Amino acid sequence: MSEIKTVLVTGGAGYIGSHTVVELIENGYEVVVVDNLSNSSYDSISRIEILTKHHVPFYHVDLCDRINLEPVFKTHKIDSVIHFAGLKAVGESTQIPLDYYHNNILGTLVLLELMKKYDVSKFVFSSSATVYGDATRFPDMIPIPEECPLGPTNPYGNTKFTIEKILNDLYQSATENWKFAILRYFNPIGAHPSGLIGEDPLGIPNNLLPYMAQVASGRREKLYVFGNDYDSRDGTPIRDYIHVVDLAKGHIAALRYLDSFETNKKTGICREWNLGSGKGSTVLEVYAAFCKACGEEIPYEITGRRAGDVLNLTAKPDRAKAELKWQTELNVDIACEDLQKWNTENPFGYQLNGVEMEFATPEKEFDARFITIGAGTKFAATIANMGATLVDLKVDGQSVVIGYDNEAGYANPEACYLGATVGRYANRIAHGKFNLNGQGYQLTINNDVNANHSSVSSFHTKRFLGPIVKNPSHGIYTAEYILMDKESDGELPGDFEVHVTYTLNVEEKTLDMEYQGKVNGKATPVNMTNHSYFNLNKVNNPSIEGTEIAVISDDSIDVDEHTIPTGKVIKRDIATIASGKFTTLGKEKPEYDYNFFVDATSAPKETDTRSSELKLITKAYHPESKIGLEVYSTEPSYQIYTGDWLTAGFAPREGFAVEPGRYVNAINVPEWKDCVSLNPGQTYGAKIMYKFSS
Repeated sequence: MSEIKTVLVTGGAGYIGSHTVVELIENGYEVVVVDNLSNSSYDSISRIEILTKHHVPFYHVDLCDRINLEPVFKTHKIDSVIHFAGLKAVGESTQIPLDYYHNNILGTLVLLELMKKYDVSKFVFSSSATVYGDATRFPDMIPIPEECPLGPTNPYGNTKFTIEKILNDLYQSATENWKFAILRYFNPIGAHPSGLIGEDPLGIPNNLLPYMAQVASGRREKLYVFGNDYDSRDGTPIRDYIHVVDLAKGHIAALRYLDSFETNKKTGICREWNLGSGKGSTVLEVYAAFCKACGEEIPYEITGRRAGDVLNLTAKPDRAKAELKWQTELNVDIACEDLQKWNTENPFGYQLNGVEMEFATPEKEFDARFITIGAGTKFAATIANMGATLVDLKVDGQSVVIGYDNEAGYANPEACYLGATVGRYANRIAHGKFNLNGQGYQLTINNDVNANHSSVSSFHTKRFLGPIVKNPSHGIYTAEYILMDKESDGELPGDFEVHVTYTLNVEEKTLDMEYQGKVNGKATPVNMTNHSYFNLNKVNNPSIEGTEIAVISDDSIDVDEHTIPTGKVIKRDIATIASGKFTTLGKEKPEYDYNFFVDATSAPKETDTRSSELKLITKAYHPESKIGLEVYSTEPSYQIYTGDWLTAGFAPREGFAVEPGRYVNAINVPEWKDCVSLNPGQTYGAKIMYKFSS
């Protein structure tokens, strides 16, 4: 089996970079991304993880910052580099040329120096057709071949030209066996067909398609067409438009071409290829294609020619076809359709009001991803990718759950699963033993004589992929996470894919959690929930003292001295919702660590309860803060903890937990076993909702 190669992608959170990262992963490469996010968003990386179901190590580092860039090379065994990072707006480059020369050229020099130091020789460079300048000044140079004389006409083009010269000089020096692929792009357009990633330029777009997309979504008043008096089919300029997915695949082809030189370590290469379709389209032809994709005419206005624009910039891509075995497969119509899908599903791109992200220190991989949805509103939730954990929940500015402000807190083995998505199997399995389809299993004991919360297989310290954060309507936010939990990752059978989606409604003050899972290979036990500890009076008192609580039913599972169910149903001393009364929690009593039935007369068999009614199972209120909590669930039971064993920075009774789920030790109880036994081809599902009043 050949070794999996790791590619460092600079600027991998950007438009072309993000699409190339997807193609790299789908072609079997591991990818590490470095980006300073000056003209991009980390959300693209989160979405790539969901799209590919694959972790993407990310570093928030500027290439000019050698001190913080070098640890990336130390940490990862980099095989090759694809270099996208750089300032890229032609017009802007004429206004701030020093910034362009400093950023683009110095960043590339630092990158090449580190490549030399760490013996990385393969380099795919994101160049541009701007290096040709006005190719119409030469006879017979349209379509433009790689042999066309270079003559950029703006600082941006000059930086690309200069970097190409640097690469050629390095290759000619023969001091290293450099392998350079220089890819000259024409006009990238479109978006990934999934609608998950696309172009999201900050500020006013410089290119035709993203500008039209913003007009279509109402972000811009109208499109301006610069000149209709050119010698073309309709008087507007001709350009070579290439679908961004085709362009991304061109980088894979170039990388493989460089790989072919590995057999001869003494042979290097520095070669240029045009990546284009070879077919030109006018501005108005592209406009018509996009209007067709939109299903409506978008407003536009013809204005005067733009300085520096020329009649025709079309690629001659014959060299790429012959040597890289690459050519475009997707046309302008498809690109417009994909762009419109992206635009419709993400009308403001990645830029969502009310969403904030906390970054890790730049010299470390950005693994601890704390995202706040509803930020700046009267109801907001902070979620971490470690354990898909609910870190904080604020009601009118007051935190109502306990948690940590850093990853180290949650990694502490004494942290009591605070806020975590608990799985695959929440709660206890007696003696850590169970049998599925005739196969016996033994889990590590971690709670008296039992295995609790999946023992060493627990989700609470595993890194979930994503999230995809969306704002589908005013005041509503969603954050979707995925975990690809392999059988080899723990002690539970089968490869389990789980989706966790948080939905926050600011106006209703509700937070919904939806769980969905499927298993491959073998059957597995599943019982998932959220393990938040609430304190409704946290501002005034670190204790839950004074909290009033009531439940849907006081029917509870009787347990022995090892908290293993005896098979009996007993009554607990706790107020019920139907009684209209509440039990008040004191400084020390009552203590609860009990599993209650929603309905003791039924024993559900289904593994997916999401179509069931969301039932109110617990109410809580604190008279001092006047904050109320209602917990709803589709699940058949729920566990209540009064936090009497909290540790790792929290004192006993600093929080209480309401944990909807399936019965304690259900996997070993015949009448309950079906609802927690997930076979290949089946779907596990559950819903929980927290609703607050204040």
